[in-house]
Amino acid sequence: MIYSPFGSKGVGIMGQEDLDVFVLTDEEGHEHHFVILAEIEDGMKKYWICQEIMMNEEGQIQQFGDIYPFEVKEAEDGGLYIDSVQSEEEFERVSKAWEELLEKDEELRKLVEPEDQQHE
Repeated sequence: MIYSPFGSKGVGIMGQEDLDVFVLTDEEGHEHHFVILAEIEDGMKKYWICQEIMMNEEGQIQQFGDIYPFEVKEAEDGGLYIDSVQSEEEFERVSKAWEELLEKDEELRKLVEPEDQQHE
């Protein structure tokens, strides 16, 4: 998948004005918009936890989709590109780190969980 910045910082989402938004283009040429919720480092690897967003023609968020982990890699030219998590073991490890982060960070939890699902 190809990473390209889209509007970068400044998109207001649930009162948050500083979330990064980017676009991925899939193999069929379809664009998917995402917000970066968190960055997780695991040993020598870096991951972004991202939530897909559906946007209207005016660039306004209409709907929130699923949450995905992506591995962040640096290209030879210094740019970033992201890749899907390759193994089930790696996916489980990153998912566990994400869940632990959600348990510790109440503001992040409020951002991604509906009020009726939040932990006390």
